[in-house]
Amino acid sequence: MTRFAKVKIQGMYGLPKAHTPVTKAVLDSVELFFRRHKGRVLGITGAGVSVASGIPDYRGPNGTYRVYGGYTPILHHELVSQHSSRQRYWARSFFGIRPAFLAKPNKTHFALAGLEQKGYLDGLVTQNVDGLHIQAGSRNVLELHGTLKNVKCIDCNHTESRGEFQEKLEELNPQWVEFYQKMAHSGEEPARRPDGDVELPPGLRYDSFEYPRCKHCMTGHYMPTVIFFGGNVPDDVRSRSFEMVDQAEALFVCGTSLATFSAYRLVKHARDLGKEIFIASLGETRGDKDATVKFEVSAEEIVPLVAARLGIKVTDPIDP
Repeated sequence: MTRFAKVKIQGMYGLPKAHTPVTKAVLDSVELFFRRHKGRVLGITGAGVSVASGIPDYRGPNGTYRVYGGYTPILHHELVSQHSSRQRYWARSFFGIRPAFLAKPNKTHFALAGLEQKGYLDGLVTQNVDGLHIQAGSRNVLELHGTLKNVKCIDCNHTESRGEFQEKLEELNPQWVEFYQKMAHSGEEPARRPDGDVELPPGLRYDSFEYPRCKHCMTGHYMPTVIFFGGNVPDDVRSRSFEMVDQAEALFVCGTSLATFSAYRLVKHARDLGKEIFIASLGETRGDKDATVKFEVSAEEIVPLVAARLGIKVTDPIDP
């Protein structure tokens, strides 16, 4: 039996001890930050930005790790090497990818896109894999941890869309399609997790779930084009993320605890270069000690209001 080193998943940081009231002085401070560094601000975003779109986060006040204390995400080496882990992942994703595909950008996504279009924000490095920043209109976006939109063969690197792959899963698992349709008709929905994952309903086993091999090489297995826990950010993506920090004058960090080192090291790099770092996030973050300014606010509380002050009209299609 192959044995792997245990992967340490960075733990949770503290919940907010005090909420920063979004006063005129606070809004003035953020507005002046963007005016002072106009065109040279790099945004770094995390799961907190997409919570208002119905996508759960991991470490927020209602995040998966807090609500479901025993939850353990799939690890990279498990998905690569173990048939049962692939069954577990694809079975859960079979349900979870549907609402993930239906998620829409919220007003924070649109506000950040507007800040870029108006020349205040140079670009974004996002830890999110939902594609909502791009859907909202942001152009210079580096998806640090990949995207759920595609799958890739681990042997030959053949890539296809997640939608096409979902059709194959449905063809191979008609009984699961029937079960999903019954759930949808009854109004039931599995408990959702981040990254297109769900908790399988009681009594539903994944050991009978089938998934296809690569249609190109006929032997390899597919993985989503995302970085799983225990995996590594590709060298070209890592290099590009540091280049984006180097080119910026300041960092605007929102909706993230910066628990993953791939994101935190960018903040640390910016601090080492003497750049201004502004953090707007609820609760303790790994980068608090590096921040020039830290406000205990959610992204949706502050980003759209600041964008409006800078002449950006923000609408929220999620609102009824």
